[in-house]
Amino acid sequence: MRASQLAAAVVVAATSLAGLGALVTFVLSELSSFRLAAVIVVALTALYVVAASAVGSRSRRWLANPYW
Repeated sequence: MRASQLAAAVVVAATSLAGLGALVTFVLSELSSFRLAAVIVVALTALYVVAASAVGSRSRRWLANPYW
């Protein structure tokens, strides 16, 4: 079980780094061409994902369930 958790952590870290790099490249390219609307949409989407995650993780009983 520990090896699979390590593999999952590596995959999540690699995906996060790739996504962050793509987001930084996108934001810098959009800001350089003054397309602020696209940057605002990405920022609002990220805010929505963070808020939904925070609301969804409120229930400790649900998080303690091993079958979610």
